[in-house]
Amino acid sequence: MKFKAGDKVKYRDVVMPAEVLSGPHKSPGGNRWLILKADGNVTLAPERHIERVIPRVDQVAGTLAVLLYGRSWVSLPHTAKLQVTQAAARALIIADLTRGQA
Repeated sequence: MKFKAGDKVKYRDVVMPAEVLSGPHKSPGGNRWLILKADGNVTLAPERHIERVIPRVDQVAGTLAVLLYGRSWVSLPHTAKLQVTQAAARALIIADLTRGQA
């Protein structure tokens, strides 16, 4: 299963993320997912029009894992995953606090 209920997803050309309510629902054109958009509307969206939202911490942790360990975050031992995730969260806090500074 590609998505599960509660996942945040990007819906084509919509700025705010949507939330998956249920799916997959079989249809002739392929699987569709029932999503709740930020404006409160519900849509039965084709799978090709949605993609998972990856949080900033996960993006930074993935990059740090490759830079520090030479492998993906998923392949790291549990303790290394925790350390890399904590470092990523701290880096984002520093970046947010110092935004706009030289």
